[in-house]
Amino acid sequence: MQPGNTGSVSRFKVTIEVANKGSASAEFVRHLAPLTSNAILKSLPLQDRVHRYADKFVYIETGLVIGAEKQRTQFRRGDVAYLTSNGSVCVFVKDAMVQPMNPLGMITDNIKVVESSQPGDVMIVKKPSA
Repeated sequence: MQPGNTGSVSRFKVTIEVANKGSASAEFVRHLAPLTSNAILKSLPLQDRVHRYADKFVYIETGLVIGAEKQRTQFRRGDVAYLTSNGSVCVFVKDAMVQPMNPLGMITDNIKVVESSQPGDVMIVKKPSA
């Protein structure tokens, strides 16, 4: 723990909000991909229109350019990952084998909001309100 820092340094909470539908809670686990999670944390809030990839995951493009880090191809429903090829934050809505992504963490509450999002909805990834 760094002095003056409250809470855990290895995990941080984020809120994934879908405009007019509600919000889900997520937790990013820093050790999964420290450079990626730090870059995203510094860039919050991130907001864009929702895209769906097949029936596997929902994503928003961030405009961030972050390289490959501790990539995996196997993800479970509720996992959150960063896709380096287009700079997207992806939320898995079902277990899937996909192209390599940087793992970020997982949805901890209310994944139904993300699952119900449609292309064109606005998704915001932000720090939770105090």
